[in-house]
Amino acid sequence: MRSMHRIITVVSLLVVLALFGCASSPPATTYYLLRGERAERTERVDATIRAGLARVVVAPYLLSSPGIMVETGEGQINPASHYKWAEPLDAGLRWYLQTEIAAEMGVELGGGLTDRRNWEYSVDVLVAQLHGTMTGMALMQATFIIVPADSSSEISEYRFMKSIPLPREGYAGVVEAEKTLLREFAGLIADTLRERMDP
Repeated sequence: MRSMHRIITVVSLLVVLALFGCASSPPATTYYLLRGERAERTERVDATIRAGLARVVVAPYLLSSPGIMVETGEGQINPASHYKWAEPLDAGLRWYLQTEIAAEMGVELGGGLTDRRNWEYSVDVLVAQLHGTMTGMALMQATFIIVPADSSSEISEYRFMKSIPLPREGYAGVVEAEKTLLREFAGLIADTLRERMDP
């Protein structure tokens, strides 16, 4: 009888431990991909690309962790544990900006793999801030520089700083708001390039 009691006790303990293990398992991680939302298309890339996205430099704090960054206090930034970018943010930003700028201009924009010798203008981008806040906002601070191939032409530098409310709560809202800011930033670059290329 005593041995039967021991068996029941051990089985009960194993069941409790198994249930505790299930209850304490970490939540699944959600990964976000930073890509443009333009219509799908397949076409030949024009060999005479006139402008291109050269350097995309991202602030070190944005590259220190794949987690979506949120400002939790004055000068305090924390990455999310279970909401992450699916790829390094500098790579995602390059793809996103190149796609959006080209779509806004209506012409192909060169990137890292295209022949830069034909570019009339190069664009350098520095993203200094891109994160959400505990007050339900997303903010972006960035600079872009237009560098003409003609050394006698003027190099132009432009700054962009804006914050907008999240369209919905949570990290999905942060990502959506950041895409909105990036789309506006890409539109500003496209407008500036268009003015320089077609005065």
